[in-house]
Amino acid sequence: MDMKIGKCYKLSRSELYLNISFYPLADVLNDHMGQVLITGFQFRSNEYRKGPIEFMMGMCSFFLSKDFDIPHMLSNSNLKCPLKKGVNYYVYKLSPNATNMPPLIPEGRWKLQVDFLYLNRYTIFSVEWYSGVEYINIFG
Repeated sequence: MDMKIGKCYKLSRSELYLNISFYPLADVLNDHMGQVLITGFQFRSNEYRKGPIEFMMGMCSFFLSKDFDIPHMLSNSNLKCPLKKGVNYYVYKLSPNATNMPPLIPEGRWKLQVDFLYLNRYTIFSVEWYSGVEYINIFG
């Protein structure tokens, strides 16, 4: 993978986004060739420890998923399956939003690690995203 990652940019005072551009060095034709492993680490005892979130899905299914705000995050991209060798793929203004996140994630600081795998064993690249979960209690 020939990958160029720009720096994080400020979308607003409290929101950052990331620009990514890459050229695959091999074709990823289907879910069996490319997978995405998502692991959540919760900040406990002064370090990030593996939490209750861990699952794997096919890369093509990941690009088409409506969960985890993926449609919004990939709205400024040309990612679609199959990924062809030597084609420039990009994602601009990559910034997660809480609107489609699963409910009942425990409050606190989180690290979300997203590993993109080739043939279920070679890491193509990995993204670590740090965030916090806070619920607002409304008493009426």
